[in-house]
Amino acid sequence: MTPSGVITVRIPAEAGHVPLLRTAVAGVAARQDFTLEEVDDLRMGVEEAAVLLLRRSASQPIELHLEVTGDGLDIRLETVIDGDEPAIDTSSFSWTILSALVDEVASTREGNRARIALAKRRTQGIPA
Repeated sequence: MTPSGVITVRIPAEAGHVPLLRTAVAGVAARQDFTLEEVDDLRMGVEEAAVLLLRRSASQPIELHLEVTGDGLDIRLETVIDGDEPAIDTSSFSWTILSALVDEVASTREGNRARIALAKRRTQGIPA
């Protein structure tokens, strides 16, 4: 399967809807020939990122933007947050777990909008 644009999934800011994000990412990753271990890492990584955002959410939807690249997946999760503190505590245990599950992770904030960007690359060859 070749890259074909960005897939966007928006859920209410409720923990009960996070499995929808996990399922969307797992489905795309499986079709991109990620190994089962890589698919599981992506599921857990997306869940961890979503939970980090839910903790700071201003009760606004969480958006997942998923893009297939030549060698893997680029994922962004974002929402509107409350307060002036940093969006995500990158010294937290949750951040450590997230960092271990994906190849790249970054947190940014623009105004009241927080974003966590993840990237996961295939360990196998690129699919035909």
